[in-house]
Amino acid sequence: MKQKPEKIIYENQEEIHDRVLDFVKSILPKEVTEAYLWGSTVERKFGKYSEKFGSHEGSDIDVIVIIPKEKIPHCWKYLNTQKEWWYLYRGGKIEINGVIHRVDLIVVKEGKGEYAKNLIKEKNWRVERIK
Repeated sequence: MKQKPEKIIYENQEEIHDRVLDFVKSILPKEVTEAYLWGSTVERKFGKYSEKFGSHEGSDIDVIVIIPKEKIPHCWKYLNTQKEWWYLYRGGKIEINGVIHRVDLIVVKEGKGEYAKNLIKEKNWRVERIK
């Protein structure tokens, strides 16, 4: 697996965090019962890559979402990737500092909500509940 290139961290992390948070909230339908922002946005390590990595120019916006499967918006693109407790969707993109950043939605499988929340605690992931 190819290693990600060096990431150049943006200086305006708090402003970026607030923009990302507003954007993510705008794409979450009312049927979402819980959502957690995590990764580089929460850690304030959001930035662009020194060179393109696959089709990515910079940090993804990672969101863990709990929503009934039949309520997933049609505009969310299933990325044909899943693990034991989630499915991966692309929920949109936002331009920050002239770079396109994509929103990756980790949609928790039905019946796996408690498992996901326990895993977050167990792994000590730094998350921010947004809904």
